[in-house]
Amino acid sequence: MIILINRTEAIGDSILASPMAKMIKEKYPDAKVIFLITEKSVDVLKSNPFIDELKIYNRSARFYSKIKEIFYIFRDVKPTHYFYVGGGYLPNFISWLSGVRFRGGIKSRWHTYLFLNKGIRQKRSMVTMHEMEYNLNLLSPLDIQYDFKDRVHYSPEINLSSHEIDSNFHSFKKDLISSGIEPDRKMIFIHPGLSGGALNWSSRNYARLVLKFEQKFPEKYLFIISHTPSDNTFLQGLKEILNRKENEFLKRRIYYFNGEKLGLRHYMSILKNTILFVGPSTGTTHIASILGVPVVTIYSPIKDQSSLRWGPVSKNKEKLKVLVPDVICGEVSKCSLKECPYFECMGKIEVEDVFKQALIFMEL
Repeated sequence: MIILINRTEAIGDSILASPMAKMIKEKYPDAKVIFLITEKSVDVLKSNPFIDELKIYNRSARFYSKIKEIFYIFRDVKPTHYFYVGGGYLPNFISWLSGVRFRGGIKSRWHTYLFLNKGIRQKRSMVTMHEMEYNLNLLSPLDIQYDFKDRVHYSPEINLSSHEIDSNFHSFKKDLISSGIEPDRKMIFIHPGLSGGALNWSSRNYARLVLKFEQKFPEKYLFIISHTPSDNTFLQGLKEILNRKENEFLKRRIYYFNGEKLGLRHYMSILKNTILFVGPSTGTTHIASILGVPVVTIYSPIKDQSSLRWGPVSKNKEKLKVLVPDVICGEVSKCSLKECPYFECMGKIEVEDVFKQALIFMEL
């Protein structure tokens, strides 16, 4: 049995699909499980003990080039089973064209009904369960049944060796020193950015949170502002506050950490050493929680963006706190903006709310 799983979307999406491999291996130990993913997700799934191989899908390639690349993947892998979990649709067509007899996954758009003969209709926008659970339920045509009581058992895993962590952290401290940053302090990660269209907390509030920590614990912490180049818009308000003249004293204890520069494995090794992570609904938040870092995360009240569907699946609930605006939101997929009586609802989460929860974690 050779099973190819297509989850060619963002990092967080790939993470929440990865437990499918564990569930398959428990039922069929001799099965070979291969994930078709985008290049940016490779580092989080690499070394997963339940995934035998990773294949890269270049979604930005030209149409005919993509067809050719996907066809070669199917020719080399020779899957007996194929699952579409999300992302690029072309592999669905190639799976049919290649004669794969078992073609499962999400039935949504018309072509999934055409090409997936073992697919399952799921109305995920109804948010009756978590995204990971939706994915696991796709395995039922393989006679694999998911039970809610096993949710923690199937929570995602990321494997980093102690040597990898130590080596990367050592090089990171050298980078801090060369940047004029004082390295020998406990670290707090602040990640203000996200991908996709989910609502976010104000970037200025992330800066105010840094100042709140500094007020309570003068000169105690190193603040790592985690980001990627695509997060630049989320850094503007934060920098506007932290770069003010009256905050110059923080200059040697704030480090803007571009997670793409040295790769995600390096980034995760540094994140593993932090005492706290604060961020919105994004893949990095999932990674922090999986690594066992205490996480305070801020989620939208919109149904399809909610933590019920997209929240981190933590093995240790004592290290995870999800904050959501205290409003009655009737929206399913996107904000109605000024037509909503709770417009700018994310501002209802005060800096003090996040800070108080962070203190609880730091006192554990």
